[in-house]
Amino acid sequence: MKSSVKIIIVFGIIILLLAVAVVILRMTDSGADDGSGEVPAVTEPSSKLIYDKDPADISMVTVKNGSGSYSIERIGENDVFIWTILDLERVQAPVDYNALNSTLENSASMTIQQLVAENAPDISIYGLENPRAEVKIEFTDDGSTVKEILIGDETPSAGRTYFCFKGENTVYTANNADTSCFLEDTYFYVNKTLYTAFTPADPEDTTDYTRINKLTVNRTDIDYDIVIEYDKRQDNPDIVIGNSSQHRLASPVVLDLNSETSADVMQSVFGLTADSVEMLAPLSEDLEKYGLRVPYAQISMDISGGDFKMSVGNETEDKTGRYCVAQDINAVYVLSNDKLPWLKVMPLDLTTSLITSNYIYSLTNVDITGTGIDAHFTVTGSSADDFAVKLNGNDTDTEAFKTFYQYILKAPAEELYLDSVNTEPYLTVSIKTAGYSDVLEFVDIGNRRSVIVLNGRPSFSCRTSYAERLIENYNSYKSGGEIIDTW
Repeated sequence: MKSSVKIIIVFGIIILLLAVAVVILRMTDSGADDGSGEVPAVTEPSSKLIYDKDPADISMVTVKNGSGSYSIERIGENDVFIWTILDLERVQAPVDYNALNSTLENSASMTIQQLVAENAPDISIYGLENPRAEVKIEFTDDGSTVKEILIGDETPSAGRTYFCFKGENTVYTANNADTSCFLEDTYFYVNKTLYTAFTPADPEDTTDYTRINKLTVNRTDIDYDIVIEYDKRQDNPDIVIGNSSQHRLASPVVLDLNSETSADVMQSVFGLTADSVEMLAPLSEDLEKYGLRVPYAQISMDISGGDFKMSVGNETEDKTGRYCVAQDINAVYVLSNDKLPWLKVMPLDLTTSLITSNYIYSLTNVDITGTGIDAHFTVTGSSADDFAVKLNGNDTDTEAFKTFYQYILKAPAEELYLDSVNTEPYLTVSIKTAGYSDVLEFVDIGNRRSVIVLNGRPSFSCRTSYAERLIENYNSYKSGGEIIDTW
């Protein structure tokens, strides 16, 4: 066979293979509608920036979706302007500028992930005949550019959405992260942060603006307020207390806080953020509906960086949260239960087990009087090196006193007791320091129980066996015997 014939045959085979390849590509082309009404498979990714504008040139973004319609508008002139949603401004709702700026960024440019169909005969199969959202973006650039985008269904493979430009039938996909903002309602742009700590502009300002001076919890399930106050003893150099918390429970009883168990109650206000917005500009009947006219709980805080007040109403239908309103914010929010530690906590959940916490090296006097006991300890010294104790004017065992005093500190706040008592105490313990004193009076209420009246205020009940053991330990102390720390 001549070489020229061989060459012709080879070229013929090549042309045939190319023709077959074209047929196969056309048969598998995901950009073509096969007439079945089903969405074709998506092509391989071909990410491409289809337009890219400066967000600062946006004058308006108008969004229409299943929740209604709204516009993000630029207000101001020249270089002095802001974007806002006038519908929110009218009801004085706080705007979440992070969410708003994110939408502006997504509006200013669009990246396609796939070109699905250049001339789709039926865009309805992509959810674009009746789109989930219509977006009109107007720019103030030299060409007064306008982009109108239709947002369709999600693709069969999660994470992407079909879209096209209005009036065109070329279908693309984009990442959901670039289009999901256009499916939101106006509540998406309401600031859900109820309180943030004040941050001074002056870097030299060392003021603690997160200091809570007073926290009050008023609830309908208890007949007293829970009040926590800054412990002003912290500011007195003459008072040394054995507790790390800066706060004390002030009502219904006075007791030092446990810094660990009280942390949520004291710190959850900072950065407190609602899970969702239920409604804006509630009327009186709306507040009634959500249980906010006579709320289940009211939380108020006097904070150095600005006060905070919140009312908590009914539970949500699924019982996972409650409706809330915060001061100066014209909206009803939903907060999940785990963000509301003030609703279930009881006073003794927050406190230490020590009724008195005066540091031993700050003591001046410890007086114990009552049935079968009349003890007056005089204490001097401010450290282990010079610590000395006298009992009723006589030198006494200093180390044994330390063990005995530790037992006194264990006076137990077993239960709250807030009723008045008229019976005289059978045992009184007075603890004095250079700048502070505590008086514990034990009053018998029967059934082997005693009320502890702390500084003149009935506060706790405990087993009477504690006081009986205290007297036994004192007698053992005098005779040089063992101090027993159980009762």
